[in-house]
Amino acid sequence: MKKIVIIGNSAAGISAAESIRGIDKEAKITMVSDEPYLAYQRYKVLDLLEGKIKERDLNFRNQDFYNNNSIELMLEREVVELNLNKKKAVFKDRDSIEFDELVIATGSKVKLPALKGIQKEGVVALNGLKEVKFLIENLPIAHTVVVVGCGTTAINVARIIGAKKIEVKLLGALNEPIEGVEAIINNPISEILGDSEAKAVRLANNKVIGASLVIFPEPKQPSIDFVRETEIKCGNFIFVDNQMRTNIPFVFAVGDCAEFSGQVKYCGWESALKHGSMLGGVICQK
Repeated sequence: MKKIVIIGNSAAGISAAESIRGIDKEAKITMVSDEPYLAYQRYKVLDLLEGKIKERDLNFRNQDFYNNNSIELMLEREVVELNLNKKKAVFKDRDSIEFDELVIATGSKVKLPALKGIQKEGVVALNGLKEVKFLIENLPIAHTVVVVGCGTTAINVARIIGAKKIEVKLLGALNEPIEGVEAIINNPISEILGDSEAKAVRLANNKVIGASLVIFPEPKQPSIDFVRETEIKCGNFIFVDNQMRTNIPFVFAVGDCAEFSGQVKYCGWESALKHGSMLGGVICQK
């Protein structure tokens, strides 16, 4: 029985699993996620933070999907290493899983900058549901929140928190004023202050701003650190051909972590669904 392991439990990984199972009823499919949740609609998490939807409204695939399609789901398992010679994916706890074919669908994540104090509690790399739930729990007791970035996501996060009557310092530019949000430009964080918890940030000009939470919503980078020490060719993304195959014949990559050679890179939910669905036909073709 062919063993297919899919690293990633979001749009690309789910659609790949769905399309593989639609063709191959016998293969053993295992999906691995470093999150504790069933598949959810990641692009809606700021709606949850804003209070527009409930957590249940994020549902993308429930447990019945995995059961009905005979898909084994491994949650809270972070892959940190690949052994391509032995065809194994190695987890953080050094346990491992074997595969005949591997699909990397890990998407992208915010990588926290190398700042002194960056690991303190209250510093948030805003990647998904876990972080949004942490903010929902902690915003009611926050006095000042620092949001870092000037992209659409950072501005939306600042706007949502500002609307909750919480003081927001946005370390980035605004195209137009937002009530409750003060924009600070050309003065980045040099250090995060506090004991075990973030209490303040020191800026490049040595100004100190008290802060209960320090949020980094961007920039997102492909989540492929575990690939970089292997023979799989990658740059900012994993390089794939038009069949989403890497330079290793039994390894595929799809979604926001992958880049087609010589083509414009398209990211996002719909693109991930489309290419994941296409991948099933590629893997199952004989």
